[in-house]
Amino acid sequence: MKKILLTLTAICLVTGLMGGGLVTNTNHSASYTRMMCRDATTGVDAVYFNPAGLTKLGNGLHLSVSNQTIGQTKTITSDFNYLAGEKPVEYTGKVSAPIFPSVYAAFKLGKFVVSAGFNPIGGGGGAEYLGGLPSFEIPVSTLVPLLQSQLLELDQGVQLLGYPDPMFRNVQAYSSDITFTGSSVYYGAQANFSYEINKMISVAVGARYVIAKNTYQGSVSNVTITASPDATTGIPAPFTDTPGNYLRAIAAHPYAVGAGVSGELNFTAAYLDEITSLEADVVQSGSGITPIISLNISPIEMLNVAIKYEHKTKLELETTVNDGKDAGGMYVDGAKVVADMPAMLSVGASLNPMNKLLVSAGVHYFFDKNNDYDGSLDEDVNMIDKNFIEYALGVEYNLFGPLSISAGYLGTRTGVNDNYQSDIRYSLNTSTIGGGVKLSLTPLIDINLGASMTMYQDGSKTYNYPLGEIPIPVTETYDTSTWIVAVGVDFNF
Repeated sequence: MKKILLTLTAICLVTGLMGGGLVTNTNHSASYTRMMCRDATTGVDAVYFNPAGLTKLGNGLHLSVSNQTIGQTKTITSDFNYLAGEKPVEYTGKVSAPIFPSVYAAFKLGKFVVSAGFNPIGGGGGAEYLGGLPSFEIPVSTLVPLLQSQLLELDQGVQLLGYPDPMFRNVQAYSSDITFTGSSVYYGAQANFSYEINKMISVAVGARYVIAKNTYQGSVSNVTITASPDATTGIPAPFTDTPGNYLRAIAAHPYAVGAGVSGELNFTAAYLDEITSLEADVVQSGSGITPIISLNISPIEMLNVAIKYEHKTKLELETTVNDGKDAGGMYVDGAKVVADMPAMLSVGASLNPMNKLLVSAGVHYFFDKNNDYDGSLDEDVNMIDKNFIEYALGVEYNLFGPLSISAGYLGTRTGVNDNYQSDIRYSLNTSTIGGGVKLSLTPLIDINLGASMTMYQDGSKTYNYPLGEIPIPVTETYDTSTWIVAVGVDFNF
């Protein structure tokens, strides 16, 4: 029963909210949302996407401010046999990030550029599961078969003493109130130094300071069972109350007293009281640094090629339990959780075959196999079979003067195995389409508007849930949908 609230790893909410790897966001400007590919950009959002490409800016100060509003729906089903309702049972979670900002500044003087940026490099949203999750409800649902099994022995013992069958084991149903809400954000503050070696080659070095904070609130409450013991027992039927109170009612009955099991029943009742009323109010926080190197090559005037490598970010989050709400001991105040962010290599190219047309392509490769995703300082659970990869294509076309339209596609291929997948954290292959417009109000000001929709390939996992010594097969399915609306303003002084 202590599995009612799992020990949630620090990355359980960080995953899957937007474009990027398992824990890393890559959608960091309104220009990205409308085009889906900015890996070789030489605009001001290159502070994140292509720091070496900033040397292509004109001398002076360049600023960019964007916000994305993100909504996501997660749908999970479970066919565990003892869950209430028609199988499979569906659970829905809503994730919202109304404010997902990206702010960049770059100052160029000659061959040198100094730049800085701020964005949510991981997470950025809050999740709410008002009906709980399978991993929360399944342990509650097992009260019915477990009580049936244990009370069967008492019923048989009573009959051996010559009494009628009391049917104490006739436990028929359960109900509960289970909720889970949480938020997660990894803010990144980045600084770069870029240098133009010559007209063809530029380089950059930088670093990002990552501040991570995850919050979890969950509860299991109002757990009741419905039982119908035999009328001769004098216990009301149907009996609807907590499982602990049902065992106390049986313990007080002469049958249980005569069988000498009242003390055991009362002890079990107290234990059930404890584990069927749980609360969690937990914060996990920490920080780390990501070194970044970047190379930009322009072999010909119409072609730009960019390479960026972000080193692995070591993150160790410390757990803080508020008001003693530790989910029955599942969380330990002061405990450490590993939440490293993997290294990432991005390679992109942009081509201007004509003045009005820009075509961009890019690939992002995340070194997940070198990362620790089990959250434990001591264990080493293999959760990754292949490294995560993204591939993107974007097109921008200038219709006339100040107005340009754009569209793009982003595909992802995950490499996780079943050890990674669960109802609170899963990774699926995706396809994202985006589009939008750029409006150049003046030579100094550009407005970017974009929207995107992400479609997910359904995932599933089959495993055995231990009911006592009996393995019960369970199949869970996972699905998600995500939409983004973005607006941004670029200034070039």
